[in-house]
Amino acid sequence: MRIPPYYRKPSWQRFFAGLIIGIIIGWFFFIYQFGNIQEKLVTEIKVQEAIIDDQKRNIEILRSDKDELNKENQKKLTVQEVKVYFKNDKALKLSELSIYELRSQIENELTPVINKNIETVSNTSELLQQTIQNKTFTVNEKKYHVIIRELHLYTTLELFVEIRLAN
Repeated sequence: MRIPPYYRKPSWQRFFAGLIIGIIIGWFFFIYQFGNIQEKLVTEIKVQEAIIDDQKRNIEILRSDKDELNKENQKKLTVQEVKVYFKNDKALKLSELSIYELRSQIENELTPVINKNIETVSNTSELLQQTIQNKTFTVNEKKYHVIIRELHLYTTLELFVEIRLAN
């Protein structure tokens, strides 16, 4: 029995050429989708690792300062948390990861304020503002300055800042 010579007919040649082109296009589509999924997962893992590091740091701070605070006056209020809000992050079109890294760097600068008396922090608020405003923050090889527009101080220290590119 003999195999018919389909390779000579143009209709079969078009079919096999279309099959091969379809496989190639499908493969590129798969590679593109796989890359997108991997990029999202890497970003999510980095954010989770940063959260874990922040939580470990907060636990250390709380444990070390707890003994000192118990000895002192417990009736005075203390700063429990630091929150940073950006006013112009959408205008600069920064990625979520860049915003998160910048926020964590600013919060790291303010970690000495946690578990301190509100009165003490309010007395040194100008020093805090100058410290934050004079520091250059580096995120993804770009340098940024921040300008503090509002400062709310109670058990949570809330900073409303504006991001500027450093020259």
